[in-house]
Amino acid sequence: MTADAIQIQNLKQEIQLLRQEAWPPKTLAAVEGLPIYYAEQTEVDAYYQQWRPIIERAQALCQPFLQDEVLDAIHLPSHLNLPLFFFSVDRIRINKTRAKESKTFRNTITLLDKCGQFDDSEFYAMKAWIDHDDTAALVAHREFIDLRTYIFQHGQSEYTRTRFYVNGIVLGVEPDFKLVDARDKPRKQRSDSYQDPLADNGTWKVFGKYR
Repeated sequence: MTADAIQIQNLKQEIQLLRQEAWPPKTLAAVEGLPIYYAEQTEVDAYYQQWRPIIERAQALCQPFLQDEVLDAIHLPSHLNLPLFFFSVDRIRINKTRAKESKTFRNTITLLDKCGQFDDSEFYAMKAWIDHDDTAALVAHREFIDLRTYIFQHGQSEYTRTRFYVNGIVLGVEPDFKLVDARDKPRKQRSDSYQDPLADNGTWKVFGKYR
C-alpha cells in the first residue's frame, strides 16, 4: 500500500470516529426523515469547526490527483463519508425523481451474477442476442426513486445539485430561507430509448444493443 493510500485510510478512520461523536448534529433543525440539517449561519459555523480540520486535510490529500483545478470541499470523494456544508443558503428544493440504474454486459453469465435469475426462455433469448453478432451487448436497467437537492446560495446565479442521503448535508441559512419539499410529487422519468426487453425478472429489464 502506498503512503498516500495509507494516509487516506487513516483519514477515513478518523472521519468515522468523528461521525460517531458528532453526527448527526444535535442542535440543528432537521428535515423529517432525511439527513439534511440547517440553522442560521453562526450556529452552523460553530458546528463546522468540529469538521474543518479534517475537511482541510482531505482537500490537501486529494488535491494532487487534480491537475488544473482547485478541489473544493463539496467535490471531495463521497467514499470519504464527509458531510457537505453549504453557507448563505436562500432556498433548498428536495426532489424525488424516477431514475434507473444501468449496467452493460458482454456475456450472460456475468449478467446473471449481477442481476439474478431469469426464466429459461429469457436466458436463451439473451444468449442468442449475444451470440448473433460480435458487436452485440446486453444492457440491464433497474428503476428506482432518486432523491436530490437543489441548493440556492445567496448572490449566486446557479444552484448546486447534489445527492445527500449517503453523507448528509448541513446548511447555514439566510433569514428568509425557504425549504421546498417536493417529495410527494415525483418528477417524470425521461423516456427510455430502449424498447421491448429481451428479459424482465421484476427488478432488472434487459435489452439488446450494439457496442
